[in-house]
Amino acid sequence: MKILIISDLYPLTTDRTIPSVVEDFAFALNEKVEKVEVIRPNFIFNTILRRHKIVKSGEYVKNNIKIYNRNFILPFIFENKKFIRKFLNFDIIISHMPSGHMYANLINRVLNLPHISIVHQSDYKVLSDFRYAFYFRKRLSRALMESSFVGARNFTLFKKLNCDFILPSFVDKKNIKEKKIFNSDKIKFITLSKFIKRKNLDLVIKALNRVDYDFEYNIYGEGPEKKRLLKLISKYNLEGKVKINGYVNHDEVYKKLNENDVFILPSKNETFGVSYFEALSCGLVVIASKNTGMDGIIENGENGFLTEVNVDSIAEVLNKIKECNLKEINKKNTKLIKNYEKEKIITKYFEFIKKTL
Repeated sequence: MKILIISDLYPLTTDRTIPSVVEDFAFALNEKVEKVEVIRPNFIFNTILRRHKIVKSGEYVKNNIKIYNRNFILPFIFENKKFIRKFLNFDIIISHMPSGHMYANLINRVLNLPHISIVHQSDYKVLSDFRYAFYFRKRLSRALMESSFVGARNFTLFKKLNCDFILPSFVDKKNIKEKKIFNSDKIKFITLSKFIKRKNLDLVIKALNRVDYDFEYNIYGEGPEKKRLLKLISKYNLEGKVKINGYVNHDEVYKKLNENDVFILPSKNETFGVSYFEALSCGLVVIASKNTGMDGIIENGENGFLTEVNVDSIAEVLNKIKECNLKEINKKNTKLIKNYEKEKIITKYFEFIKKTL
């Protein structure tokens, strides 16, 4: 089987602003099929807005997967038919994100292949936000309607967009470990994230100023919000409790998580953050936003907490943490995360791909 993956959300360089989720799925499928190749259709204006690096158009190879980087001034109105015909011998197209779906719909007029669209939170934003109504909404709606099947990256999107199946993130079985010891003298919170506005790290700092117990909060990452976060820490005299650290390489992530008790990231428009799953696999209690990717995974008050995205709600959850039995929540999460082991998720996904064919 030959699979063509289409998405602009595919990390080609060391650009840390692009998550690895589409690449992770590509690697996993590449272990099961003859060939996986990737097209990155980049609408340049959108690339600039998202503060991603602009990579020269051309062919690249990363981890034994060939990647075709295509840059467009206008969003996917025309593509060279000679280029499209390179993929006539492929069996199926799988697209991610709005640009991926629209571009896949364009070239599939020539290829006429089965096409699975995997929708993320960005797709829902384009379909529901009036700012995209003039051009993108109509194009994206048509692309999804003309797909063979539409998969959702989380339970919330599955319901909102009436999708055919759910494709959640996964974790490696080797990384699932029950946490044995929680910090008894003070609760240790951790966040691993880009420092951007929609991650709402400022609200966490403001909410922590309202807790009445001893704590430590370690924030790992980088981004444009760093100066603002440092000012907030100084304003609330939290320098001894809240620490901003640099970017953590992936091989260090689990070590940092294991040193802490509670993972917190009340993001808006979060599709299915892999960092939540990494935290669950280490047995941490997870605090996430309501109506985003962790809805349907986290049951509020049972195996973690879901919060409204405001200081009052976050502070209320943080004050509940002190009264919780963290070890009991840990046991529930260790059992829960086993349902999302890589082999289980990819096997189900691959079976669906074969059914589509």
